[in-house]
Amino acid sequence: MYSYTLPNGLPGGSRTVWSNLPLRPLVTGPLTPFSYHLLAEIAGRAWYQYYDRLGFDPMPRARVLRQHQGRPYLNLTISAQRDAESAAIEPLTLHLDGQPFAICKWEKPGLIAGLKFGLAQNRVESLLKSLATEIDTITQQAKAWYAKVGELRWTQAEVLQIMEEIENVGAPSFLVFLAARHNLDLLYNRLIRLAAGSTDLVAALALIDQALGDEGEEIEWTIQGRLVQLSQAAGADGAVRDWLLAGKYGDWQDVLAHRALLGDLHTFLAQFGHRTLQEGEVCHPRWADDPTALFAILAKLVSGQVALAARRAATPQPLLDASEPNRRKEAQQLVQKVALLRRLQSQALHAFAYILAGARRWALAAARDAMADQRLLAVDDVFFFEPEEMKEMMTGEWNVSSQSEIQATARRRESEYKRWQKAEAAELLIGESEGLSRQLEIPPALIGGLPSLL
Repeated sequence: MYSYTLPNGLPGGSRTVWSNLPLRPLVTGPLTPFSYHLLAEIAGRAWYQYYDRLGFDPMPRARVLRQHQGRPYLNLTISAQRDAESAAIEPLTLHLDGQPFAICKWEKPGLIAGLKFGLAQNRVESLLKSLATEIDTITQQAKAWYAKVGELRWTQAEVLQIMEEIENVGAPSFLVFLAARHNLDLLYNRLIRLAAGSTDLVAALALIDQALGDEGEEIEWTIQGRLVQLSQAAGADGAVRDWLLAGKYGDWQDVLAHRALLGDLHTFLAQFGHRTLQEGEVCHPRWADDPTALFAILAKLVSGQVALAARRAATPQPLLDASEPNRRKEAQQLVQKVALLRRLQSQALHAFAYILAGARRWALAAARDAMADQRLLAVDDVFFFEPEEMKEMMTGEWNVSSQSEIQATARRRESEYKRWQKAEAAELLIGESEGLSRQLEIPPALIGGLPSLL
């Protein structure tokens, strides 16, 4: 985290910094074309709206995401430039082969300029507070849209209508996630510098992780606690336990009928059924649509194959002790801010998951339409096409006369996706140069999201 080696050195051309670390709360592996382009469009709009609300003059249609070895990477440089130029916010400082590397130009402002930029920095704090009050409404709006999508009969007109809505309804929750994640990374960077003066980077990360514990990730820990309860209920029923361990879940409604676990399961799915572990990849079924993956988790818990870690309390004192005496108050304030932003990130992910779940339902409806004349041969082939390409199929621009071309495109991209799944991907890109992380493992709580827990 923030410390890398560049086997090929710094590139001679573009030195734009891209990282897949901020997006790992959503997905840790490669994305299909559908999922990547959906995420890229929403992220671009959300990024613009975030900096527009701050009054930081964002560039329209800026390239916020890119894809490398199938993984999505967030453009760190454009955010750092907006922060530095508009509010003199110090950018992330990476360590490249042991040397500090600021991801954009920055100068500490003088007294008069500092007063001006201080007002701009206050706008960031004010916006984050506003987003914390807005997130409940944003979540309810996303949930209502998801419910609406679930009730559609999926006429061609409805399929086209929902496609036009996805980007608009997805931007508010992703804006909150982006704001929380971006400012979390800035806070982590400052904490590392406070702690690293008396220890190495790996030890500094451990101190920060210990200081924060698992504060803030309320929804993820609620999900984990409910999964533990479900596994305990399943383990107490011998027949259900045996069924889970057998691993064949197609008959789950018949098996669980008239058993206590069914009611608990329906309660869980009503609250968290729109979630799944790698929810940024839309091709993965959500738990409510297909609970097979959920049953697999319960089976691992029942068998003892997986033991979920207990929630850790925050223990900030060792981090404070490692900081210089005159910086300890600052370190304590940063830890408190991190806890608040972690909570905001957790809430934003929960809200955005409704959008992704609704987008999946839209994709499957579009797929069934294209299967009617065999442009698509399988429903999951839809995920090997960009949303805009599916729109062209729906409007007839890419029609049955191109059947062979469409099918060949699906097979080619499916093959590429399988190759990406086996490939190693760098955590960081600087231009076209890969940056390999010097840390063997980043504490999961510093990332967040469901992948960090399960």
